[in-house]
Amino acid sequence: MMRTYVRAVVKDRSGRIIEDTGWKKTNTLTKNFYAFLRAAMGATNTSVVRDDGTTGTIEAPNGGAHYFIWEAAGEENDAWGLVAGTGTTSPTRDDYKLESKIPHGTGAGQLYYYASGVVYGADYIEVRRSFGNQSGAEITINEVGLLARYYDVDAGVYQSALIARSLFTLSIPDGGIATIYYRISG
Repeated sequence: MMRTYVRAVVKDRSGRIIEDTGWKKTNTLTKNFYAFLRAAMGATNTSVVRDDGTTGTIEAPNGGAHYFIWEAAGEENDAWGLVAGTGTTSPTRDDYKLESKIPHGTGAGQLYYYASGVVYGADYIEVRRSFGNQSGAEITINEVGLLARYYDVDAGVYQSALIARSLFTLSIPDGGIATIYYRISG
């Protein structure tokens, strides 16, 4: 059975660890996650709901020179990879975006998005990303998710689709940084 887990390590402005949540079992893989599995296993173009709520089509992984599923987002990029938000509504399989994504930036209500990286083991895949708080006040994260970047054959460009969303609360003090680990294991 596939499960999702989230962990966060929060540091204050001097780099001292002030919280390590340990691994928390979370929820929910979305229908989009299973759409990517269908595309891969069936080698077929597959419908997906983009993060803007419109419908697109995942290009089958054998379809060409495009990335199939991409989680390694660059620094300052909040369009895909591991993302954070303030929403508190329970996740559902129908979710296609975070309820209230915290945007990249250094102003009030924003977090600085560092690069998102991917690691894997024999029975898991994990996306990691650090978020810096330069907003002038403490910021509380209530939800985290994975936005996958993929080539959309309908649009003819790369798009993003939410493949996992979990409620996970932590606070980052002003000047602090949190590294969040999102693991899918089975």
